[in-house]
This record gives sequence, structure tokens and C-alpha cells, in this order.
Amino acid sequence: MDIEQSADACGGLAWISQRLFEVEGRLATDLDDGKPLDDRARLLLARSSRRHGQHAQWWRAALPDSPALAGAERVRPPTDAWVRLLAHLEGAAPTEALAAIYEVALPQLAFVIEHLGQELLPVSDGAVIRIARMVAADLAEEQYDSREVWNTPSVPSDDGLEELASGFADDYREKRWPPLVTLPR
Repeated sequence: MDIEQSADACGGLAWISQRLFEVEGRLATDLDDGKPLDDRARLLLARSSRRHGQHAQWWRAALPDSPALAGAERVRPPTDAWVRLLAHLEGAAPTEALAAIYEVALPQLAFVIEHLGQELLPVSDGAVIRIARMVAADLAEEQYDSREVWNTPSVPSDDGLEELASGFADDYREKRWPPLVTLPR
């Protein structure tokens, strides 16, 4: 992976992390939205939101600071599937948003980070490798802790989530993200 591809990956991951920080933070503190979430779910979302905020800072710090590479401009939606998913989270009722987070967003994010790590080289991508490992550990812990709060089924709970999840299949075809990550078939 060259420096531009690495920058695109870090920028996309910064965008995802920032958006998850915002959405989960809102869900953790929003008490007036229809059926409110229980305290355990709100606590999990509050902790997760803070972590995603930290992850966004780490990914931004990994962006190149060369004006020629325009690192800050690379913080943008990585794919249409991520845009659709985050838009869904913004407009969904709290319980529907919680389902989308734990059934679609976090598994997809963990998948991307796992496969990104396989494309990085220790000599040139050491900082990004460390960030990816820390983020992966946080995601694994969150998915584990969520089992007490949210019993995640292996298939999304409704047709809308299944459609959102299947939208990521295009990310893993010819125009993949992160750039040039070769995924096993």
C-alpha cells in the first residue's frame, strides 16, 4: 500500500470513527426519542462513543502532513455504503440504531480494519499498524461487552438492516476500500 492509499484509508476510518462518535453519543444522552434505551445500553454507547472519538483522533494523526498529499481533505466518506449506513443511524429510532450499530457498523468496521492490517508493512506503516491494533482491540471488547446488552443475531434483524449490510458487498468487489486491499474470495 503506498502513502496515498494509506492516507485514504486513514481518512476514511477517521470519518467513520467521527460519525460513530457523534451518533453513539447522541443515542447515549437522548432521553426524549420515543422508546428510550435502557441504562446498560446507554452506558455501553457512552463508552463506545468516547472510544470512537479517540479513534478518530488517532486516524487523523496518522494522516500525512505534507501539503502535496492534502491529508485533511482525505477525511471523507470512504464509500456509499458507509454514507447510507450512517444516514440510517441518524434517522433511526434508538433501538433500530442500536441494532444497526451492533449488527452492521461494528462488524463491517472490524472487517475493514482486519483486512487493512494485512496490507500494511511494518517499516513504512508502523504507526498505522499500531492504531489498527488498538482500534481492533477496542472493537472486539465492545462487541464482547455488547452481548450482555444487545443479543446480536448472526443475520441482521430486519430487511432494512439486511439491505444495508449487503450494500457493503460492493466495497469488496472491484472498487474496494480501503484502496487496493485484496480480500480473500
